Amino acid sequence: MSKSPGKTKRKVSAKKAVARTRRVVARKAVPARKRKTAGRKTAPTRKQGATAPASKTGMLIRRPVAEVFNAFIDPDVTTKFWFTRSTGRLEVGRQVHWEWEKYGFAIPVTARTIEADTRIVIEWPGYEKVTTVEWTFNAMDDGSTFVRITETGFAGTGDELMKRVANSTEGFSLVLAGLKALLEHNITLNLVSDRFPKGIEQ
Repeated sequence: MSKSPGKTKRKVSAKKAVARTRRVVARKAVPARKRKTAGRKTAPTRKQGATAPASKTGMLIRRPVAEVFNAFIDPDVTTKFWFTRSTGRLEVGRQVHWEWEKYGFAIPVTARTIEADTRIVIEWPGYEKVTTVEWTFNAMDDGSTFVRITETGFAGTGDELMKRVANSTEGFSLVLAGLKALLEHNITLNLVSDRFPKGIEQ
């Protein structure tokens, strides 16, 4: 004898109601605070995972670390591969001015940290705010030196911010290439002064 359709529907409804009740009871058994924070632990917010953008580049210079370090301290050397004029050597707490005469551009620079043959940190006006530039010098076993340059503290958002970081990375890469040519081969490449010739749209 077949079962009545009405009875079958009532049994199914009863089972669903029991299952729903069990889920509600189980949920109530979890403290409210745990329920609220459970999702946060498995899904960090965008702000927590974000890192400040920075430009980074590096180069192996086949010269002793003291010579490579001095190239960024002594303007008599630096003017051969980077800026063209300076008001003095880098000293902690002292402001100097670096000038690129071809472009009619000068900038104030203040050294915050100078660790002989190891590290230099300066601050200078960036885009809309002051940025920080750090050099680190690693002496290699074969007598050469690996130089890293990092710039941080960029202002801006979106494409504008990414463009500033990219421009910084490109600029410092040219600086290191010019330094390498000068110290290793005594060649002045004029990389920085030739980067933006007149009449060429950038």
